Amino acid sequence: MTQQTSGDRPWWEETFIEGLKQFGKVTAAAEAAGITTKGPYDRRKTCASFRLAWAEALEIFALSGRKAANQSAARRKEEKWRKVFLEELAATSNVSASAAIAKVKPGEVYRTRRADRNFAAQWRAALFEGYANLEMEVLGYLRDPAPERKMDVAVALRLLAAHKETVAKEGAQRANVSAAQVRETIERKVEELRKKVAGRDIPPA
Repeated sequence: MTQQTSGDRPWWEETFIEGLKQFGKVTAAAEAAGITTKGPYDRRKTCASFRLAWAEALEIFALSGRKAANQSAARRKEEKWRKVFLEELAATSNVSASAAIAKVKPGEVYRTRRADRNFAAQWRAALFEGYANLEMEVLGYLRDPAPERKMDVAVALRLLAAHKETVAKEGAQRANVSAAQVRETIERKVEELRKKVAGRDIPPA
């Protein structure tokens, strides 16, 4: 059978090839070109350049499909570490420890916070919750004359002091007051805790 060259290209060829790149199916590509599948199949039998373009189009589709799948997997991975990180942050108020448990570098969580406002808001909410939990844990520890578990109160106080700005902003937004007012309250509470620590002969921060 005589091979046709690409000289006399049918009007639908370019649209059909683009359809293969986009859909990866002959029927869908033919429909996009406004033809039946007979024309493309017949031309593939007799035109070497068309067969090559057909194969390359399907390869492009396959590669784009794998890329999309990889992007989807990456999104799922990111969603997973975000969830774990925020849960741990709410429990511990410790960014580095939370990142380690979420199996992500601290630099990555900070970069994500800068780039994603929604994540930044979730971060503040988690810290606010974690701050309240940590404050209650310290108070409970100090009030218990013989606590069953050990607590590094010095580290806890440092965490409370370190996150006061973020917690003040979140608290102000929730209570509809100024951040300065909330900050003053936080500083007063931390100072009260320091005094309680001193009263228990626990080394302060």
